[in-house]
Amino acid sequence: MQAAGLTDTGRVRDENQDTFAIREELGLALLADGVARPRAGGVAAEVAVDTALEYLIDARSREWLTAAHLRKALELANTRVFGLSQAVSAYRGMATTLVAAALVGSKGFVAHVGDSRAYRYRCGTLSAVTKDHNTAQEWVDAGLITAEEARFVNSRHVVTRAIGAEVTLAPDVCELDLDPGDLLLMCSDGLTEHLEDGEIEEVLAATPGLGQAAERLVEAANHAGGSDNVTVVLVRC
Repeated sequence: MQAAGLTDTGRVRDENQDTFAIREELGLALLADGVARPRAGGVAAEVAVDTALEYLIDARSREWLTAAHLRKALELANTRVFGLSQAVSAYRGMATTLVAAALVGSKGFVAHVGDSRAYRYRCGTLSAVTKDHNTAQEWVDAGLITAEEARFVNSRHVVTRAIGAEVTLAPDVCELDLDPGDLLLMCSDGLTEHLEDGEIEEVLAATPGLGQAAERLVEAANHAGGSDNVTVVLVRC
């Protein structure tokens, strides 16, 4: 596994509440986008990533990681963030998205909550691995609006599942078949708010280097408005 990541405050926000972590030697990558009040959202993101990563590193030292490990990692992160939000008044109501990936041989496991996303890029085509946990996606699933309309409705910002929002958590977990050369893209909504899938494909097709591709994606999001923090993690299998 090769990986690179980049996070940026964007052109509008005063602080960056996104965070990410990469452990190439263990095949791990995580990304979180804090929500709720200033500072607390960033705390939630950092605590979630740290808690999940700590568990996954410990589990990987004893056995190969599975989908069950990813699910447990997010559940532990939820318990930790929710507990802090109840114990510290300044953190009340804090929460965060979280997407985590583990590569094990030719398999990949991805777990997520919220509207931070994971994609697989293969042979020039970008395919969604995750589905947003937000009100707009629920409307799409119910047939009330189209996926294109969902890009512009205000409800796209209303997250329906997040780390720390409730005492219990129901993360989505999936298993992927990975071919050599496949690319996993993980990102906060600061990227997808401004770039459509086709625009992301164009950048990835024109930029083979992972670090440079991450930089160009962040630059493109900022050039298109930069209305939010933007974070990109790229993992090559």
